[in-house]
Amino acid sequence: MTFFRVQLLVSVLLLATAARAADGADVPSAQAADDARRAEAKARYEEGVQAYAGGRYKDAVDLFLAADKISPSAPLSFNIARAYEKLGDDSGALRWYRDYLRRSPSAQNASDVSAAIARYEARLAKKGVQQMTVLSTPSGATVSIDDTNLGVTPGTFDLPPGRHRLTLILRGYDDVSAEVELAPDRSQDVMLTLSRTAAPSETTTAPPVAVAPAAPPTVAPTPAPHADSTHHGLGIWPWVVTGAGVAALGGALTFEVLRASAEEDAKSDPTQVGYKDKLDKMESRRTTARVLAGVGGALVVTGGVMLTLDLLGHKHRETAALYLAPTAGGAVTALQGSF
Repeated sequence: MTFFRVQLLVSVLLLATAARAADGADVPSAQAADDARRAEAKARYEEGVQAYAGGRYKDAVDLFLAADKISPSAPLSFNIARAYEKLGDDSGALRWYRDYLRRSPSAQNASDVSAAIARYEARLAKKGVQQMTVLSTPSGATVSIDDTNLGVTPGTFDLPPGRHRLTLILRGYDDVSAEVELAPDRSQDVMLTLSRTAAPSETTTAPPVAVAPAAPPTVAPTPAPHADSTHHGLGIWPWVVTGAGVAALGGALTFEVLRASAEEDAKSDPTQVGYKDKLDKMESRRTTARVLAGVGGALVVTGGVMLTLDLLGHKHRETAALYLAPTAGGAVTALQGSF
């Protein structure tokens, strides 16, 4: 037993030592990664200084920007602004001088930098634009100005002075908009805070409702089916059609009389021209009479058929039916209907 206790104690001590070693390894690892980043940023900075000293100002801007991306700092903003000055880039110099004071508002050279900012603001004003920097919490939001996407926050843009519609869009956050008035002679910072989009409310499930068992159904006598005694019929349409047919036949008779009259007039006319004119009238009236007679006859026949069907539709017979109804003393059979 003593041997096993000693072995267990040794195992515990070994595990504790290993755990402490593992915990201690995390700190040097994180510190080593931070040191590596600082070393890389310092290397980019030193390369940028050499490029600046050698008059390679574009390379100096790129190297300073790379160092600032790894390890942001106010001095790097100042160096980037100086390199842009050497390039003659008024907008770039103004942007990074403003960024320098934003990062270090109480810097010893703040007054000199403020004077440089005013100088470059005046130069942009002469070009008909002014500078606006859009910042947000959190950053990385898409910046839309006057319905045009221009970049992401933090972002600096040269815009014409006046009123602008600013909208920030970020996934997982509600869009935020603002009306911004940009002065013609002064740059401007705009800071907006985005709110997280509210999560959709969870659907509440109603508790199940207990349903009482249904009582046994009561069988009632089933009434015998009856034919539907309601008959809407065709209304006045049979009479309308028949009347139209009679009227057409009357018209046909009238034109036939006129045709006979025109025929007599043609026979008695002494001139060839008069004879031909009256003969044409006779033929026209004969054609009209025939058409009216045909249409009138068809309408009378159709109206008669419709009237017959309408009258027959009012007559119906009930169907006899046999049904079985349970009672307390047994089943009762019933027969009903009309014959």
